[in-house]
Amino acid sequence: MTTIFSSKFAAFSVAVLAGPFMVKGQNTLPPQPGQLASQTPISAGQTQQRPDNLHDLSRTMSAPPFTVRDKFDYRVVQSFGARGLIGSVFGAAIGQAENSPHEWGQGVEGFAKRYGSGVAGNLSRQTFAFVLESSFHEDPRYFPSEDRSKKYRFINALKQVIICKTDSGKSEFAYARVFSQFGAAQFDNIWQPPSTGSFGQGIERGFIGLGSDAAYNLMQEFLPFTRPRSVRHRP
Repeated sequence: MTTIFSSKFAAFSVAVLAGPFMVKGQNTLPPQPGQLASQTPISAGQTQQRPDNLHDLSRTMSAPPFTVRDKFDYRVVQSFGARGLIGSVFGAAIGQAENSPHEWGQGVEGFAKRYGSGVAGNLSRQTFAFVLESSFHEDPRYFPSEDRSKKYRFINALKQVIICKTDSGKSEFAYARVFSQFGAAQFDNIWQPPSTGSFGQGIERGFIGLGSDAAYNLMQEFLPFTRPRSVRHRP
């Protein structure tokens, strides 16, 4: 989709991925009055320093691990819930306004094709994600920050685009989340017309999808009612 909108969205997605690296090393609390920034380790009872490790999700909410059935149910909701169905409406509306892909034309038929493509693309992404999460033992949920600083909560939302918790509670690169996004973007080429069905267009759709993940993370971070019930309590 070589349009001005999608190019800007893809650029935003790249910025999202780079964000956690740009802030790495700056995640410590400022020194308290009368203290030096280089003062010694924090003792019991003092405010804990925020983690400066990209992979550190220790200051996020905890919840019982998901079973394979829980992961399946989560992906069903992501496929046929509000995010999947309503999100496809917005995507189809943008494509309709930009007449992209132009082979699908305008009118009801053109909108129906774009909406169907969006639903099918999301379904393929959720299917790939479920298989990979179950294989890699990754937790699909977004875990809100327990920090009350808006800055660090924002960083947490961007970080979890590419970092996830495992079933054991550790954190690692989100292989399932990232691979499923780019895999599904290439799978979409099966029904995309020539103008949007290239390998390069698939890569661009993958970055746009990660940008959508970042936006969804931010919603869950600052709007608790959008979270799964298991992580809905406020920090």
